[in-house]
Amino acid sequence: MSQLIRNFMKSIKTYFTKADIKNIPKACFLYYVRFDKSAILYREAKALKDKGFEVDIICLKQSTKETPKAFDGLNLYYIQSRAFSEKRITEYFLRLFLFYIKSILVINYLWLIKKYDIIHITSPPDIIVFAAMIPKLFGAKIILDIHDIGPELYMRKLNVPENQLIIRILKYFEKISCRFADHVITVTDLWKEKLIKRSVPSSKCSVLLNVPDEEIFKASAMKKKQIIDSFNLFYHGSLEEHFGVDTLLKAMPIIKEYVPNAALHIYGGGRLLEEFKILTENLNMKEYVHFYDGVPFYKLPEILSDADLGIVPTKNSIFSDEAVSMKSFEYISLGIPIVISKTKAHSYYYNSSMVKFFNPKDGRDLALSVAELYKDSEGRKRLACNAQTFIKAFGWSQTKKTYYQIIDRLMNG
Repeated sequence: MSQLIRNFMKSIKTYFTKADIKNIPKACFLYYVRFDKSAILYREAKALKDKGFEVDIICLKQSTKETPKAFDGLNLYYIQSRAFSEKRITEYFLRLFLFYIKSILVINYLWLIKKYDIIHITSPPDIIVFAAMIPKLFGAKIILDIHDIGPELYMRKLNVPENQLIIRILKYFEKISCRFADHVITVTDLWKEKLIKRSVPSSKCSVLLNVPDEEIFKASAMKKKQIIDSFNLFYHGSLEEHFGVDTLLKAMPIIKEYVPNAALHIYGGGRLLEEFKILTENLNMKEYVHFYDGVPFYKLPEILSDADLGIVPTKNSIFSDEAVSMKSFEYISLGIPIVISKTKAHSYYYNSSMVKFFNPKDGRDLALSVAELYKDSEGRKRLACNAQTFIKAFGWSQTKKTYYQIIDRLMNG
């Protein structure tokens, strides 16, 4: 860290005497996530690279030994590792605070060298956007990308009601962060409405759905099924309480009653991984419930090609009820039929001709939905086919146009 500070001070001395001889627009992305776990971060960064930008990404690293490198022409800067098994809320906030402090140093050091035109910062926390205060003062345009809406997220994490002081403070942070940013992006229309109501004018806020890049997630890329002796159910992603993996696990014994050759494949990690493994043992499901480490986003299509059904068991709790699962978009893009909880957000974007709904937190209803589709191969094909129309209308090739419009307005403003 001391070397970083010395480099930072040295760059300050040379900034005003060294002209930028490259007439290439430059962008920086800042996100508290591992790059290989975020198809969203990749798709947006790659979109700007394809638009002619030189792109840097500041993010988490997998381990303390991982060093900065490039991926597909994107420059990666790893500034901190994160243990995804962290169970204490104090540990979570401490790591988030340390990332924020390091971000201030790194983003300003890189800005002095690169002179970014666009800085795209993804929350939480919302106030991480202030890491780019100095670049903004000198003309850089700042995008605040609210993937997880802060007050509701921490109401769930902290298990506190909306009228608690900490939540009122977070709402204030959200408001000043949105005012500081030149544009605000969020990921559902429901959250956009909420942000407009309390923090940002509608003209300054856009929705970019968490749809994946079709160049990676496309049905034509699916290989032939290799696991042929089982009816394969897949879940991939973070193993947190609000994603409903416990509902899925508790439904599996019922599913086996109706679908004797059913097997569940879970890819991912998180705070509740060990708890879910214990639950699997207690329910005597180890022969047909399999856990795997998470895989990089660019390897997911190959992994998911064995899926007969994708399961999206999100709970209708605070925060998660209004979040749209990215994994549902990935399954749909790959032509995999899905069984999905009927939350407020899922009902907003999907209908029963596209997906098979079940009542949130209801393991038996989930099991019966799986059993119904198991017996109806034509129904599975029909759902997958109908859902493809959604991707054609709202997939990344279309959504990217909105992103480019935002960038053009900021660059020309």
